[in-house]
Amino acid sequence: MKKIKIILPLLIIVIVMDFLIAKKDGGYSATDVLENADFNVENPSITIHTVDTDKEEIYTQIEIPEETQKRLLQAFENAKFDKATINPVDYNYRITISLNTGYTMYLVSDKRSLTVNSTEENYTIVNDNDFFSMLEKVTK
Repeated sequence: MKKIKIILPLLIIVIVMDFLIAKKDGGYSATDVLENADFNVENPSITIHTVDTDKEEIYTQIEIPEETQKRLLQAFENAKFDKATINPVDYNYRITISLNTGYTMYLVSDKRSLTVNSTEENYTIVNDNDFFSMLEKVTK
């Protein structure tokens, strides 16, 4: 009985420590979020559309210079993500990142969150490397 009293608290401490270490690492990377994404392909690109459900044509494409596309892709690649819950009504951008395949996602910029279309998984970007500030500049 004494062994159980000693082992149980130690086991709980080990589990809590593992959880805290995993949480500190920042959750998910861009290649976790975009399954099998290869950011080292030739000619990667990003396409951005604003989403406005009050208009007849709800998607409006935004022209993005090639250099800005590269910076946006690099910021996204280096970002860290956590799982989240998102209300689809809040989407204000549709983004397609073209790498080894196309990855479409919907973003809620003020909540710094996204939904990956192919997996329907929701994430919050916890370390965006200025992705959203660049996105804001491009869309003005």
